[in-house]
Amino acid sequence: MDKPEEIASSDQNAKKLFIFTEFNRDRNACNELVDILTKCDQEHAAKELEQYNQSTTPIVYSSDVEIKVKNADTLRSGGSRLFVMSGNPRGRALVFLQLDELKKEADRFDHIFQQLYFSVDIYVNYSCDQILDTLKKTSQQEFKMDALIVMFIGHGHNGIIQGSGHGQDEIHIKTLVDQFDERNCRYYITKPKIFLFSCCQTIDIQDVRHSAEWEWMDDTTRTYIFHAWAQVRPLTTLYLRLQVFSHCIANYACDYNLTQIFNKTCEELNQADIPERPELKMKTVFRDLYFNPGLF
Repeated sequence: MDKPEEIASSDQNAKKLFIFTEFNRDRNACNELVDILTKCDQEHAAKELEQYNQSTTPIVYSSDVEIKVKNADTLRSGGSRLFVMSGNPRGRALVFLQLDELKKEADRFDHIFQQLYFSVDIYVNYSCDQILDTLKKTSQQEFKMDALIVMFIGHGHNGIIQGSGHGQDEIHIKTLVDQFDERNCRYYITKPKIFLFSCCQTIDIQDVRHSAEWEWMDDTTRTYIFHAWAQVRPLTTLYLRLQVFSHCIANYACDYNLTQIFNKTCEELNQADIPERPELKMKTVFRDLYFNPGLF
């Protein structure tokens, strides 16, 4: 039987290992630790850690639909700091595609989401009423999986998306997100909800604002909203954004949480001189979300 002092020593070592591991998941924090080790005359350890912290391999972009998602080595799920993301299936993804020219991009996301253990439904050329009805029905169904993704690819402007219906078929993203707020939906209160709005404006829209208003998110909980409107060369810009985002998920979901994937996407877009930086808004998100590809 272990002696009390041996157990205490073992617990302390476990704590040190946990702290060291958590500290080095972030590249900047890892660099800080390299500096600390160097100042403490631990040059060998500093060099070893610096080698570990080398830059990630640049993304090789492909027009293929079936790109491989890299598997994670560590399951990051549950507890006070992380959303539970370990189920199989892990979640549900609803993809609304309004532009036939971008079907290939929607199919690529379908392939990626399935590798993240999400069941995927793609809805093509839906009117705003049909989109709203689909989300209402979804919000009222019992949900035992870990997370929900709602993705829209189509025309939009100033926080408004356009459906395929006749006339001025438009709806504010607030109306869609509100279907899953605390007042309207009890099944998703504790679940992370991810809304991805990738839109290009039509030529005749005036007074375009590329930063949405977010005061309406009062009753929204555990919600991520990715919001991107393309202004210049609309379809080309939208295509490139979707391609970059899909490849960032495939390459970095193994190690990065959702906000880090978004930041990496913005970094890649900036390097490619793609205009109009996307926005990420979060409401009552107090945990990190890791997709944990390959693990459950």
